[in-house]
Amino acid sequence: MASLLQAAPAADHMRPRRRLLILVGLLVLSLFFWNSIFLYPVKLFVVLLHELSHAAAALLTGGRVVEIRIDSRIGGLALTQGGWSALVVSSGYIGSMLLGGGILLLSLRTRAVPVVAVATGVVVLLTTVFFVRNGFGLIFGVLFGAALLASARWLPAAWLALLVQYLGAASCLYALIDVKDDVLTLQNRVTDASILADMTGVPAIVWGVLWSTLSLLVFILIMRLALRQTGTADSHLHNEKSIHP
Repeated sequence: MASLLQAAPAADHMRPRRRLLILVGLLVLSLFFWNSIFLYPVKLFVVLLHELSHAAAALLTGGRVVEIRIDSRIGGLALTQGGWSALVVSSGYIGSMLLGGGILLLSLRTRAVPVVAVATGVVVLLTTVFFVRNGFGLIFGVLFGAALLASARWLPAAWLALLVQYLGAASCLYALIDVKDDVLTLQNRVTDASILADMTGVPAIVWGVLWSTLSLLVFILIMRLALRQTGTADSHLHNEKSIHP
């Protein structure tokens, strides 16, 4: 792992704020091309984080994880026993937005990017080995985790940062898209929101709007911090060039 972390170039020739603007542009394009085959692995990764969040909530509240399944049709299942049921059910979107937000925020620092990439790859691999029990999910988890480790080793620093930040942002905003498809379109499907509605008596659409709003607020907060941080980083770069022309 040490060789992976040492391999990323120390210099990043793409200005942090410019990379942030490119990230926002990619996110906007993704909303229009969400069903594109190019986004297929990204969506599966986001689903894996979503199911991992259910599993983590079960473990943290005294339950256990029976299995996780990742479906080729961009679906997932976390089968758990015990724990605080309401928290386990609601943790999917909340957990994925917090995990995604954490990935995005930590990867704003250039030197932290390879660490975040390696850590994310290791988490994907460990989750796959210990919890995923269907063939497609196993293949995806191993390949995606290995791809992240390979990216940390060989991808140029600027592109690695953009990749990791994009994965984090996509996970953070997952509730906005998935809740719209599952709840706001009024499809008759068993979802986290419908399960929680049966448990609490609060309509599924209320949970969906709540999760979507939280997702957007977390993303806006992180982007404000990112703009402030990248502005400082750009100023430092400008000052260094002024001192050493």
